[in-house]
Amino acid sequence: MSTTTAPSPIRLRLRPGVRKLVLLLHIMSAGAWLGLDVAMAVAIFTGLNTDDPQLAAALFQALETITVLPLLTTGIVCLITGLFLGWGSKYGVVRYWWVLIKLILNLILTALVLVALRSGVQAVGAFGAVLAQDPTATADLQGIIYPPIVSPTALTIAMILAVFKPWSRIRKPRPH
Repeated sequence: MSTTTAPSPIRLRLRPGVRKLVLLLHIMSAGAWLGLDVAMAVAIFTGLNTDDPQLAAALFQALETITVLPLLTTGIVCLITGLFLGWGSKYGVVRYWWVLIKLILNLILTALVLVALRSGVQAVGAFGAVLAQDPTATADLQGIIYPPIVSPTALTIAMILAVFKPWSRIRKPRPH
């Protein structure tokens, strides 16, 4: 009678110095991501609420530069470093609920940059170019307020999960 064992999950042995470097990069990328969200919020809410059409035009045109590629980059760096930390620690990638939720949040937010934010800021940037030529131009831009609300909220939740590590394991370990 042969017994088969389930394949073991990916497990890296990170030396302490390497683990600390990966952790530092993970924290820095999350901090940069949150900072970019704040910059995006300042640009959007200032542009929507200013009485100066030239300032609004400049802010709207700058949105694509300060959002899409930088947010995509920080999201991917955060994802990669998070995977390395998961593979190299007792927490794993899908061993604890809080890690899995952080992974899902990262994947959703990074995908939203490509799927929703990119087209949204392109449209707002195009309106900014029109507004620079015609200060009386108008557009309904209320939809652009959601990214700088949703993303920082989700990132804050992920940071809270990383600090407090709530909930138990996804599956209880089987006795050997």
